[in-house]
Amino acid sequence: MKKNILIITLFLSIAANAQIQFNADFESGSVGKISLIDSVFVRTSERDSVLHLSYIVESRYDPVNPVDTALPPSARWFYFRMTGVKNKYIYFDFKHTDPLRAVYSYDNQHFTRFAENEAKMRKISKFFDSDTVYIAYFTPYTNAFLQNRIDKWKRHKDVNVKNIGQSSRNRTMQMLTVTDKSVSDENKRKIWIHCRTHTSETPSSWQLDGLIESLLANTAEAQIYRQSFVFYIVPFANPDGVAEGLSRSNSLGVNQEINWDRNDSLTVAEVKNLKREMTELTATREFDMMLNFHSQVANNATYWVHNEKTTNPKFFSRELLLCYLNMFDNQYLAPHDLSFSQMALRYPEGWIWNNFADKTIAVTLETPYTHYGTSNIWVDTENLRDFGKATLNAIAMYFSISTPNRIIIDNETAKPSGTWEKSESDKIVYFGKDCLTSQKSGNKITYNYKKLPEGKYKIYKWNVGKSSETPTKNANEWIFIGNYKQKKISNFKYKFAAKNDNEIFDAIMLVKTED
Repeated sequence: MKKNILIITLFLSIAANAQIQFNADFESGSVGKISLIDSVFVRTSERDSVLHLSYIVESRYDPVNPVDTALPPSARWFYFRMTGVKNKYIYFDFKHTDPLRAVYSYDNQHFTRFAENEAKMRKISKFFDSDTVYIAYFTPYTNAFLQNRIDKWKRHKDVNVKNIGQSSRNRTMQMLTVTDKSVSDENKRKIWIHCRTHTSETPSSWQLDGLIESLLANTAEAQIYRQSFVFYIVPFANPDGVAEGLSRSNSLGVNQEINWDRNDSLTVAEVKNLKREMTELTATREFDMMLNFHSQVANNATYWVHNEKTTNPKFFSRELLLCYLNMFDNQYLAPHDLSFSQMALRYPEGWIWNNFADKTIAVTLETPYTHYGTSNIWVDTENLRDFGKATLNAIAMYFSISTPNRIIIDNETAKPSGTWEKSESDKIVYFGKDCLTSQKSGNKITYNYKKLPEGKYKIYKWNVGKSSETPTKNANEWIFIGNYKQKKISNFKYKFAAKNDNEIFDAIMLVKTED
């Protein structure tokens, strides 16, 4: 009798498992071999039992790289659908990839992280209460989703969308140009951004999405940004990889990130398109800045700063300025999060350096999949968008762009009294073109601003520090120095006295608070 019960239970288990289907036959979908390793009913009460199914899920490798043959293919990305899972307890053991806490969705639109008690490195276990579930390494950002966003963005009067070429599989590569068309481009700063070279790095797309949304917002701040900049934005540098659910390569297996110094026969179509467009856009004047958006498995965001040895002191200090400005009012990035590397011609920044040297600040910005460093804030699509807004504000601060809510007063317009020395040393991270050093204590400096609107403000002082790979406490950051209330529209004056010999003074910033 017990034997018959065992046979019946085994039969029911196999039959129930047969109802479960795995599928990745949709845009950005990807999964490799699926192996059932256990199937058993577990009694939860005297009457009920739950089917427990255990699987090994092997993520799919990218194609073998035909250009960099020693580089092993990646298999980080997975994104698949399961049907027939309702009221079943499923266990996954992932191979070839490294999810810490992956995401799931019952409608393929709203994704949620697996709870901490449901997931640990490479393993997931969960009771599903819906018949269909989508599981992904991180929240997908597909081409279909991008096209919906572009359809919205291109309706804005300050947006143009251009086809800059076809991919290796003949997919369109798009570039957004965002600027106020009623203002001449002659004196505008030129900013290039591209994203999703490594297509598994979907957090970078959510960050870029937030930057674009902030840039197109119906606010005085966004309007000033569009009047001050021309943004050239390529949301998908590797559209084939996105569509085909690849991890780090294009459809041919080539890692585009390190394909920038090859001869034409070894350069893929996607990189050729980017180079051609960048060359055309810089025919008369170089970019002022180039940002390369990525995401990384490390549990923190970072900028990859190119070291002084392989660039020059000026470039190094200006990179650091941008990085540190991106930390203002931004809980997702801290000084100890920065990473440093050599400038290499095989990367897009290397191509920029080879063509424009320190005239163009070029740097990679990485967002994490998991959490933001020591803050322990887990990454999601909303805080990635917030990060994108903070990055846009950092770009504006870097170029001393003031807005009604954030006014920058550089030392160039300040009035010093006593003996002062102007410093343009590339060994320090100063704001703007230079900073001022008081030759003795007691010297005074007055900052002025015409017709400051009424309201409450916080006043910050830029605290100059050395340009170094080792962060210094309270250096290279905006330091809060006090509150200020402007009762009516009138000229603003703020005076400092040097407390020490050789004290450095640079820009100050007024940030408007809620009235």
